[in-house]
Amino acid sequence: MFSFRYHAISLIAVFLALGIGVLLGVSIGEQGVVSNAQRDLEKSLRGDLSSARGKNSDLRAELNIRDQFEKDAYPGLVGDLLPGFRIGIVAIGDLPSGYTENVRGAVEPAGATVASVSVIKAPLPLGSIAHAVGGTSLDRLDRNRDQLSRFGRRLGRQLVVGGKFVDRVRREVFSSSRGEYRGLDGIVWVRDREGLEGADKAAEDRLEAAVIDGMQSTSVKVVGVETRGTDPSQVPAMRGYGLATADDLDLVAGKATLVYALLGAEGAFGVKSTAAALLPEPPSRRDIHR
Repeated sequence: MFSFRYHAISLIAVFLALGIGVLLGVSIGEQGVVSNAQRDLEKSLRGDLSSARGKNSDLRAELNIRDQFEKDAYPGLVGDLLPGFRIGIVAIGDLPSGYTENVRGAVEPAGATVASVSVIKAPLPLGSIAHAVGGTSLDRLDRNRDQLSRFGRRLGRQLVVGGKFVDRVRREVFSSSRGEYRGLDGIVWVRDREGLEGADKAAEDRLEAAVIDGMQSTSVKVVGVETRGTDPSQVPAMRGYGLATADDLDLVAGKATLVYALLGAEGAFGVKSTAAALLPEPPSRRDIHR
């Protein structure tokens, strides 16, 4: 006869076997479900990646078309707006690579030429400059701030109109200089003088303000420029000197802004947060006079 304990053990064994079977079945089933879901996900991701690549390719093609259109249309936007103008580039501290080419690319289709390129040293060798102007009323500019300001204004004016003074101090003031300082019709100002401190910074600040003041005392327009990659932006400082600015000289829009600003447009233009608009209002050709 089978005892109750035997029946109980048998029932437990049956339920245990059923439980193990259920667990095994669920595990096998889940593996199948996971495997199928994984395959579906991989297939979906491959499709998304392929679609994204196709969209990127289309966008690149559209950008290339847009860029080519802008380049082709640019001469029509600025053609003959600066007929025969002689433009000077003046940088303080450094003139980063590509700026001269970008300025030429802006003004030459408008009929202008880049007549001079000058880079003012930073920090300033005040002792050497004072020695170069020895025997004049500016020979203590390394110790006298008022003399340094007068020196800067005189230098700024002669960068535009020419004169013996700028030739006299050319070697001491400029880290590089080429072209002629006479009869300029516009100045492009580039500012790259970060890292100065203390007395060096104070002297450079004073000279910069005076040079710009001297240039603005003539009839030419001085325009401050930078590229989109300039960091930190120099627009606030240049606006502080009263300059019209273009913060995107590396774009066709920035080149057009430079031309319009050389003709008198005022304000901050470009793509950065400091800009009031992308472009100034285009000048009326009837209002352009030499």
